[in-house]
Amino acid sequence: MPKGFFKNTKNAKVNRFLLFLLLATIFWVLTKFSREFTSTMTAKINYENIPETAALSENNPQYITFDLAANGFEILFYKFKKPTITVPVGKYYTKEKDSFKVSKSELLRMVSANFNRNLAIKNLSVDELNVHLDPIVLKKVRVIAKTAISFKNGFKPIDSVKITPDSVTISGPSGSLKNMHTIETELISLKDVEKNISETAKVVSPGSEIVSIKPNKVKVTLDVAEFSQGQYTLPVEVINLPPDTDIKMVPQAVTITFDVSVTDFATISKESFRLVCDYSQRNKEENFMLPFLEKKPPNIYNVVFEPKKIDFFIFK
Repeated sequence: MPKGFFKNTKNAKVNRFLLFLLLATIFWVLTKFSREFTSTMTAKINYENIPETAALSENNPQYITFDLAANGFEILFYKFKKPTITVPVGKYYTKEKDSFKVSKSELLRMVSANFNRNLAIKNLSVDELNVHLDPIVLKKVRVIAKTAISFKNGFKPIDSVKITPDSVTISGPSGSLKNMHTIETELISLKDVEKNISETAKVVSPGSEIVSIKPNKVKVTLDVAEFSQGQYTLPVEVINLPPDTDIKMVPQAVTITFDVSVTDFATISKESFRLVCDYSQRNKEENFMLPFLEKKPPNIYNVVFEPKKIDFFIFK
């Protein structure tokens, strides 16, 4: 007999076996899933029609569980469908109270709306649904500009960022606003800045609980100037030195270096400064004093002293 005949006969037996196995599996699945089961289901709670004068508290239930008696196919279907419960807040809420209750019978009706009438629903996880609301309140908070600014070489900000208005009024649940004292703008990102900044920026809500922000935009400004470096060597004066005390300082002069805008550079001279050491604040153990500027122009920045301390010797 040809070899192909045996091969075809063997393949036919395997195919028949697989067919019977498939039919047996389908029969088993149909038999198994046609039976009635009791399965624990979870339904998400959707709160709708919330009045404008109130907001949901953070601790309200978000899910409810219950047992569903149904055949396997129905249970599998509803596991994928994921039942929901819609609670019409406006129907129950009154301004006189900050909470309301949904009875067990009403909950059962809401849950049953997801299923066929012939299915049994029992063992709700709660006897009643307690819903709490916070009244909507107004609060004034300070605005903080969120910035990422880099300056062109030689240019610097003259002062800090100014925001107009510097505060806004937010509205939301009293519980959510209790610890909220500031609010940020959207990111203002600028590179190689060489002139004054004036940007309108949107105020960003820190969370979904914020109902409104008024105004919702602010003006962000920053004065920028080109800077140059100035330097003077100044004599050191001693203040609060007792009349009967004679000291010698080493050194007797200090070099100060500072940044100043190019436009203000011509207005500054050596006479604009007074450098002093306070004898009453001296370091008695190591005999030195720290110099500081008692008088200086208001428009200089990043002042550096060299040296940073003055040694002294007392003559008696």
